[in-house]
Amino acid sequence: MQLYLLRHGDAVDGYADQHRQLSVYGRQQVQSVALSHQVECGAIEQVVSSPYKRAAETTDIFTRAVNLQHTIDWLDDLTPQGDLRAIEGFLQRTNAEALLMVTHMPLVGLLVDYLTGETGTRMGTANLASLSMDFPAQGNALLNWIHYAN
Repeated sequence: MQLYLLRHGDAVDGYADQHRQLSVYGRQQVQSVALSHQVECGAIEQVVSSPYKRAAETTDIFTRAVNLQHTIDWLDDLTPQGDLRAIEGFLQRTNAEALLMVTHMPLVGLLVDYLTGETGTRMGTANLASLSMDFPAQGNALLNWIHYAN
């Protein structure tokens, strides 16, 4: 399985957490990272996102830029305090070989650490990570790269 983990772009303050929107800069960040990874991300078979507004907006911008025509699956466990084991179970049940998940900190850093056995992974806004694994389980993934957005 090829797993791409994308943290939402920069968001504005002043709203309840689940209603925060992307800033103009955040939209530019997401567009830039998507265009930088059009080729490898074109093989994505399934798109899963946190239902929070900034993640949903990030998912929309990214999938349009990469020209992915998939419906989006919404997963509450991709919110900032989501459940790593529930995400692991979701990954084990999917038939997709290439998957994009759009999520938040601290969850995205914890998820990279959980799947790879690493510690202390931090991802800034609109950062995209690539992980490979034969079977999605704790400690089974290889971190290929993290693209740090400008």
